[in-house]
Amino acid sequence: MKEEPRGPLPFMKTLDDAAALCQKEQDTFYVTAFMIEAWLGRLVLKNAEEYAEKKNAKDRAMQTGESWRIFNEIFGHAQDNELSDVLGDLLRFAEYDDVQSRILCRAYYPISLEHEYSGDFIGPKTMDVARRPVEGILLLRRTLERWSEWLDAVTHFDIHAHRHLAPVCFDPDPEKRELASLGVNQLAFAQKDEYAKAWWEWHHSEAAGRFKNSPKWATVGKAMASIESSRWAYPQLDEVVIYFWPLMKRHNWTYSDLRNVLRLIVPRPDAYPCEREQDLAAYCSNVLGLRKKGQGKTAKNGRPAGFEVALRLCGRTPPAS
Repeated sequence: MKEEPRGPLPFMKTLDDAAALCQKEQDTFYVTAFMIEAWLGRLVLKNAEEYAEKKNAKDRAMQTGESWRIFNEIFGHAQDNELSDVLGDLLRFAEYDDVQSRILCRAYYPISLEHEYSGDFIGPKTMDVARRPVEGILLLRRTLERWSEWLDAVTHFDIHAHRHLAPVCFDPDPEKRELASLGVNQLAFAQKDEYAKAWWEWHHSEAAGRFKNSPKWATVGKAMASIESSRWAYPQLDEVVIYFWPLMKRHNWTYSDLRNVLRLIVPRPDAYPCEREQDLAAYCSNVLGLRKKGQGKTAKNGRPAGFEVALRLCGRTPPAS
């Protein structure tokens, strides 16, 4: 999907900026791109809020469909005959070379794997379905919803990792979170692409005016000086569990199924929290904010539906059937 990056997207501060670009380029894509940026931005902020305002991980609820809810708030007005245009613009957005485009691209890769193994979602195996109006619309909606589920996982892990690496950005006060992020991003300014630099410069200038007489402005400098990080006991395990959760939900895996798949991947499969099914279930809920719905039925051969996708996501080759 992403053979030759288009470079970063043009910087658009407002919807008017996007509309002006559409007129200049004679291309309606930029208004949709602005809306995609709003969707992704709101999703990241929502996940950050969950971590910042609920200090006890037991109180968090992650990957509960937030991405799809926000998507429908922004794009829910689209008629059935416009959905293919929305999908096309999403695919085009993912081809650009900037942070948000990469998030979208990372979330699309698992869908391509799922299509490869099951023939579900839009792809080469469903071209005939896409040509039939009623079935095609259902396929489009199913693909968009699945993309949203994987976006929930991608943004969840990014925020989970950021919480450990830069806890200064997770103050319960949303304004201090915003200013701390400005400070942390300023430290890496030289390594950022042109889009990220333009965004930071505009955001910094706008925030400086907004917080001109506020003691909160000092948060920017404090964040730049902070070297605090938090202990991260199981980074690899956290990553794979968070990324496997869309598979857990779709195929109704039991915790035993999840444990069997993890045992093929994690370096210490017999250690806590993978040693016992009960420990793994408690860890998912109390540390990662992930809670399974429904009972499910454990696969007898230790290979639940979708396990090939899980292995491929980790760069592993599934064993022969």
